[in-house]
Amino acid sequence: MAWIFALNAECGGRETHARDLARHYDGWPSHVYRDGDGWWCGIAPEGISRSGVTSDAEATAMTAAGRRLYWLLRTAPPVYRYALAGVETSSFRAHDELLAEKDLGVFPGLVVSEDIWAAAGKREEFSDFAPGYRWLPYRGESYTPRG
Repeated sequence: MAWIFALNAECGGRETHARDLARHYDGWPSHVYRDGDGWWCGIAPEGISRSGVTSDAEATAMTAAGRRLYWLLRTAPPVYRYALAGVETSSFRAHDELLAEKDLGVFPGLVVSEDIWAAAGKREEFSDFAPGYRWLPYRGESYTPRG
């Protein structure tokens, strides 16, 4: 099974919004897909492990890619409702599930629209990200040896 590192953004009920976001990442491999009631845009950098974080070197490469993905997201058109970079983030939460989540702090790097931030109680751990968006700052990826 592949463990893909990507930035995935939920764009609501409009496929055109997901496609607009994919165009913003021109030159990056993107995938537009529907899951439940929402359209998603996934950006999966090439040259990154498809086996998850299995070494310090892979964690470093994923962190660098993640920072670049978020940097580009700051200037993206405001067509997404929330986004998260990491391993296996595709469809990590449906919109209703995200709103029902008790502790959004378990998702470092989560970017949410101001509407979602307000609905979640305007939690202090979120900081400014881009106009109309707040986030839990991205901490990067880390390798934890198993055994």
